[in-house]
Amino acid sequence: MSDETGRYFLLSGVIIDSNLHQALSKYIVSLKSKCGIPIDQNIHAFDLFENEKLKFDGAIKIDAVNKLFDRIISLSHGADMHAIVLQVDKQTYRDQIEKCANKHKVRFKRVYNELKKNDLHDVLYEVAVRKMVLEFGYFLEQKKAVGEVIAESRRWDDEATLRAFVDSTNTSRFTEGTVYKTWSQYSFNRIHSLTFQNKKGLSFGLEVDDLFAWSTFNTVWGINRSYSSKQKTIRIKKRLAVVENLKKGLLLKKNLEILTPSKIKTVASDRVSELSKVLKNISFS
Repeated sequence: MSDETGRYFLLSGVIIDSNLHQALSKYIVSLKSKCGIPIDQNIHAFDLFENEKLKFDGAIKIDAVNKLFDRIISLSHGADMHAIVLQVDKQTYRDQIEKCANKHKVRFKRVYNELKKNDLHDVLYEVAVRKMVLEFGYFLEQKKAVGEVIAESRRWDDEATLRAFVDSTNTSRFTEGTVYKTWSQYSFNRIHSLTFQNKKGLSFGLEVDDLFAWSTFNTVWGINRSYSSKQKTIRIKKRLAVVENLKKGLLLKKNLEILTPSKIKTVASDRVSELSKVLKNISFS
């Protein structure tokens, strides 16, 4: 919720059979090698398909970029998988923090730091993770299957992901009679583990997930950056269109899902209440 990270954020995920995922992950390793990309480096859609370079190795050939992109898209078109993309607007909660700061005549950052002491600075991220896990649990219940969650590690912020995952599988966190209370039970029964992977995890799912987040961000908020040439702009817009077309065919909800304030309260009323309580009772010496 801090000022530095922008008003909105996106959380995206893919659902894919574990055996298929293992096979595709191995293929990605081979594909990277053929394109001259170190196999232990995760594909960053922004760095590779927009900047057309890799941070650790400078510029690379456009034909190699195109080859890698086309192969990944082709693989994804043929894979049996689903996508979920969530959008959260942080403005409502920023306004609450700003109101508290004005009341106590302190800076926004000082109130934010107090929330951080109470593990409440990442509440909206936790809400999005909860929603993602609950959707996955419901999906598994419909398929009468079991599965695991592989989350991209945020290192020192992994605690928020873990907390959200545990809360998602705890029915006591949800109001009686809500659909999410039922989905929470599904998640507890059907999701057997949570695994963290860093950028070098060689995961096909995380690679495609990054592509979806990149294309959604640019599509929703537009491309505000300038490029070195008209030809490069055309290449990037073409790639974005291709990824968007792929993603739309895989989305479980057929569209980007916006987590409105009312939906946030339904998914995580306990955490929203904790946040409001701390803001109400906060004091500065």
